[in-house]
Amino acid sequence: MGGVGRPPKGIGNRRRYGQPTRGEWTDLEDEVLEPVLPVFHRDMTCPQWMWEAWRWDPVTLVYTKADVAFVCELGHRYAEMKHSEQRLRADTLGLTPKGKRDLRWRTPLEKRKQEESAVRATELRRKIRVTAPKEDAA
Repeated sequence: MGGVGRPPKGIGNRRRYGQPTRGEWTDLEDEVLEPVLPVFHRDMTCPQWMWEAWRWDPVTLVYTKADVAFVCELGHRYAEMKHSEQRLRADTLGLTPKGKRDLRWRTPLEKRKQEESAVRATELRRKIRVTAPKEDAA
């Protein structure tokens, strides 16, 4: 028995077509024991408190040498840049919450919250599971 209506659109023309995600989330370490970034240098134009926050951010533990060089350049040229460029570079390096989400880096707090949420959802599904009543064989 055939359905009524128009046939489905081709995959390329559909509004939602289940695009694959960019990969799994990477869980960041809980704390930095040995910072990857160098100590604040007096030639840097970013605020010292900001540099120290970046230096002790767990995201820096996954940096390559090129990433460290990029952060150091950001620290040295910070005052010369427009606010939008500062934000874009910080996002690109994962130094902001948005940057971490875009790079699929998950902090320990986010990991715990997601795991707790999954447990609560499972418990809720178990509680509200509906079963059909048995039919009487009369």
